[in-house]
This record gives sequence, structure tokens and C-alpha cells, in this order.
Amino acid sequence: MNDVTGLERRLTAAMDRIGRAVASYDTAAAPSAEEEQARAALEAQVVQLKQALEAEQTVNVQLRERVDAMKALKERQQERISELEEEAERLKSLRANDREELDAVIAALEPLVGEGASHG
Repeated sequence: MNDVTGLERRLTAAMDRIGRAVASYDTAAAPSAEEEQARAALEAQVVQLKQALEAEQTVNVQLRERVDAMKALKERQQERISELEEEAERLKSLRANDREELDAVIAALEPLVGEGASHG
């Protein structure tokens, strides 16, 4: 009988430990009001951060579009500048040719003008 009594005590002690463990799991499984509030606050913060991220992504897309448009504008302006520089060079060349032609005409007229002045 001593064996049965000892076994009974050991079983009772084990059952008490199991009962306490189960009770602690029950309280651990159910979050406290503070934990619920903290969780709700964190979830709200996550939502706000996601919204802020979406807004930033939208702004980034808009900025990329603007940068691309500015690059295209710059490229068109560079092309136009090149065209104008070519035109300026062409006009300088024409002016130089005209100047040479005028110098030749003046050189041809100088003897005639000199003769006219001496006859006059």
C-alpha cells in the first residue's frame, strides 16, 4: 500500500503541475488589454507607413516622368543648337565669300577711280 500511496502522491503532484502549466498557457494565450492596444497601434502605424510608401512611390514615378521629359527637351535643344551653329558657320562662310567678292570689285574699281580723279 505504501507503493500505491506514494504513487498517488506523485500522480497528484504531476497533475497539479500540469494544471498550473495549462492555467499559465491560458493566460499566455489571451493577450492583455495593453498588448491588444500596442498591437492595434502597431497595425495602425503599419497602415500609415504603407500609405506613405505608396505616396512616395507615386511621387517617384511622377519625378521620373518629369526627368525623362526634361532629358527629351534638353536633347531637342541640343539638336537645335547644333542646327543654329551650322547655320551660323554657313552664314560666316557666305559673308567671307561676299567680302572677298567685294574686295575684288573694289580692287578692280580703284584704278578706275584713280583715273577719274586725275582726269577731273
